[in-house]
Parts: sequence; structure tokens; C-alpha cells
Amino acid sequence: MCGRYMLTARRKQMAAHFVAQDLAPDDATPAIIAPSQVAPVVTAEHKLEAMRWGLRPTWEPESGRSVLLINARAETLAQKPTFQPLLERQRCLVPANGFFEWEKLPGGHKRPVYFRLRQRGLFAFAGLWEEQRDAAGNRIRAFTIVTTAANEAVRVIHDRMPVMLTPETEAAWLKPAQSIAELLALLQPYPAHALTAEDGTEMLTPARQSKQPLLPF
Repeated sequence: MCGRYMLTARRKQMAAHFVAQDLAPDDATPAIIAPSQVAPVVTAEHKLEAMRWGLRPTWEPESGRSVLLINARAETLAQKPTFQPLLERQRCLVPANGFFEWEKLPGGHKRPVYFRLRQRGLFAFAGLWEEQRDAAGNRIRAFTIVTTAANEAVRVIHDRMPVMLTPETEAAWLKPAQSIAELLALLQPYPAHALTAEDGTEMLTPARQSKQPLLPF
């Protein structure tokens, strides 16, 4: 699964990169984004919006705390009642500069490994979004990141990875009126040769992580 990701680009850069209208020009996005925090996404209308990371399960009550659905498996999107309608109508791009997975070490310890494009730069995960209510009953928009089988680079650490879209598949993912088969065909592991991995321990120290509080859900 993908439980943390990095986003260092400013909103103006994201809007230009994804040719999107920025609805809230605010650079308060945390550099390292955790579940339940708010982060920018690009909708099919090419609007850059702030949404909470994590969907409240449809079977959970709208009040009270529940486990957020931060990832959605590409292989079962079309079969899951929670995700199938979103796959058809509410897809989005989730801007990122890289993501973290945890390597299991002897003694039960884990080490964060940071994966990014070999040439650095900004890219997008495939995402789905939905309008929901938070614990206070307020309407909010929330998103989840689609995952797929890991490529050769990530597989040594974890068997899953987020779907990283190319510029060509970004456009196709947002394009309306596509068949389910066409959409699922886009959800492939990113080429391993285009990624590089580095020790992410220093990146995840308390001093480097965001002070943005986790939101009640």
C-alpha cells in the first residue's frame, strides 16, 4: 500500500504542469502527506482542488471514527460497490514527487524507502474522489490512491505500489466517456528503470514532517 507520499511542488507549478485551474491558491500543503491530511488533486474538469486523503467506507456511519480507505486495488475496482461508480465518473490525478514504502529489517524494525522518478520532477498517481461528510457533518471531498502490483524496483520492498501515470495516461485517465476496460488498462506498474530508490529515514524525521494536524473523520 501507499501510506505516505512526498509533494514539494508549489500549487502554481502544479496548475501549470497539469494545465489546471487553481481554485485555492494556497501553498499550505504539507511536504510529506499522511492519511486524513488535505492535499491537492486535479479533477476531470482540470481544476486543482484540496481534498482529504482517505474515503470513509460507504458501510460506515457518517458520525464517529472509522478506518479511511486510502488505497484502492486496481484489480478489483470494477467489482467493488465503493469504487465502481467512482471509476466511471469521479477519477482524479494526485500530484506527487515520490512515495514511501517500508523495508522490513532484522529484529522487527522497518526502514522507509523513498521512490521517485530517476529524473526527479512531478508526476501523478491515479486517484478516485467522492463528496462525503466528515465527523461534524460537513460536506467535504476526499480521495483515494489506486494501487497495482509492484514493479521490479519496488517489489524487493513491497508487493504493491501506487499507480504512477505518464503524461499520456494522465490525460486518458481524466478523459470522460471511456469504457471500464479502457480505464483498467491504464493501471499498470510504472517502468522500473525510470525509478530510483533512496533511504527515506531523514525525510520522515519529526522535524521534516508536516505540522498540519490529522483531520477528524
